[in-house]
This record gives sequence, C-alpha cells and structure tokens, in this order.
Amino acid sequence: MKTNYWQKFEASSFYHIYNRGINGENLFVSYENNKFFLQKWKELILPYFDIAAYCLIPNHFHFLARVKPYDGMIEKTISREYTMKAQKFLQNEISYNDFLEDQFKRLFTSYVLAFNKQQGRTGSLFQKRFKRIIVKDDLKFWYLLAYIHHNPIHHNFCANYENWKFSSYRAFLSNSPSSIIRDELLDQLEENNREQAIQLFLEHHQDFKMDKDMGDIQLD
Repeated sequence: MKTNYWQKFEASSFYHIYNRGINGENLFVSYENNKFFLQKWKELILPYFDIAAYCLIPNHFHFLARVKPYDGMIEKTISREYTMKAQKFLQNEISYNDFLEDQFKRLFTSYVLAFNKQQGRTGSLFQKRFKRIIVKDDLKFWYLLAYIHHNPIHHNFCANYENWKFSSYRAFLSNSPSSIIRDELLDQLEENNREQAIQLFLEHHQDFKMDKDMGDIQLD
C-alpha cells in the first residue's frame, strides 16, 4: 500500500515529521542556523507538540513528536497567536490539523526569510510540503527514535552519533531540564530505575540496524 506522507494531525498521536532542502540544498550552514531553527520550533511548534526525538543535519531534519490534545491551556495559547488561522480555529471554522499545518508554515516561512537574508539568496528553501507520518506501534516508534539519532552517521556527516550537537540523543543521558519527554520515555524502558533505563537506551542505540521493512522514510 502506498504511504501517505501528509497525514492529518490527530491529538495524542505520534508523528515522524521531516523535510529537506529543495534540490538537496543545505538548510543549515552554520551553528547559528541550527539554533535559530530550534528557537523558532520552540516558539511556534513546541506549545502544541511533545517532542520524543529530533535531529538536524545540514540538508534535512527529523522530529518524532506527539500532538498535544486540545484543552483549556492550548486554547489560551492559540488565542495569543493573533493569526488568521488561529482566529478561524477558535471560531470553529477550521480544524486543529489546519491550525497546526499553518504553524509549520509560519516556522518555515520565518526561517527561510532569515536564511535568505543571511545568505543573500531568494526563493524557496524547503522541498514542497513537509512530510508527517503517524506512528501507531511501539516497535516503529523505538526504531524511529534510534534512526533519527543515527541520521548524521547514515548520511556521512559524522562517525559517532553521540557527538552530534543538534540531536536529542544527549538529552536522554542528562539531568538538565529538557523539552524532550525524556522521563516518560525512559520510564517505558524501566520504570523507577533511571540507571537501568539509560543502560537499555544505550544498548538500543548500539544494537540499531537499518531495516528496509520499516522504511516509509522518503526524502526525495
């Protein structure tokens, strides 16, 4: 069955969200580019999603994220967006999915404007529509989490995924505050035993192998 790469966002569901530069062009050419993209993600997307994993590499990005259910807190956040789509959603004229898609459009537009100004370029930067595929089972979820962290190796940008700066891998090994839902995921591996959970997390990544049968990842 043909994969739908533009599935609608449903509350409480995880999605593999990704995109690349048009014609393979780099999205991130400096440390500051990566930081700016993540800052815009934090501002425009994070209020509506829980982040399980992410990785930015020069010509594309991956996120594994869960749509937060619509509640009073989300409603207050949306009411402060002051966009046409936000107002239409609050007036029940469009769906939650439509509002979230517009937030991603704002993310990409704001990033492209800043990047183009910095680089002295014009025109599109991201390839077509961003892809998002619902993740319905635990096996696929944990495969994708390790796949995302291994992505810099897979594309020959580094020899060791543990040292890649712009991924969520090291957040799982840290006690510092993080926007990653680290504690929830580590508890799934070994509840109430952080040391053992981290060990299982490390082993899962060390044992990771690419599996074509899991492959609905399409970047072209």
